[in-house]
Amino acid sequence: MFIKPSYAIEQGWITAPNCNILEDWERKKLVSPNAIDFTVDTIHNMVRAPSKEVWIGEGKKVMREVSLYEPEEINQYNGWYLETGRCYDAMSDIYVKVPEGVAALLYTRSTFVRNGTFIMSGLYDSGFTGHIGYVIFNMGGQMFVEQGTRIGQIAFVHSENAGLYAGGYNHAAGTHYTEINDGD
Repeated sequence: MFIKPSYAIEQGWITAPNCNILEDWERKKLVSPNAIDFTVDTIHNMVRAPSKEVWIGEGKKVMREVSLYEPEEINQYNGWYLETGRCYDAMSDIYVKVPEGVAALLYTRSTFVRNGTFIMSGLYDSGFTGHIGYVIFNMGGQMFVEQGTRIGQIAFVHSENAGLYAGGYNHAAGTHYTEINDGD
């Protein structure tokens, strides 16, 4: 069952720059009926030909390299051109702390879906703390995405968890998971 977005905000499970009270979130159009909108604030390019071998296994994990994709200024808008058929590692300035008994799911906003651009992320387990991070898949043709645009929604759900997440993707506010370690 989805948890009311205002409850998640009031409990401090989710924080955003310049959003101190529920009305701040509402004024920025971040509160939806069943979820909380999040923005695209930082993008990293996934290196197509990595200098190190990408290896995903139970005994070894070597992640694909990423490099910061600086936003461009186009007609007084800061943002990024997303190429067709590319994946981008993206992050929101919005930060979450998923408590025990709760999990979170990310959904792409319909405006992006209708333009052939999707986001994907794993389940946000109970115990996860970090910025909302996800991969952008652009399949619909080159597009410009303005920095700070609402790209997706995070929905909190009740969970009878078997423990708390303590993996490598937990990270402090203002950092990217790759600044900590290779994740897990």
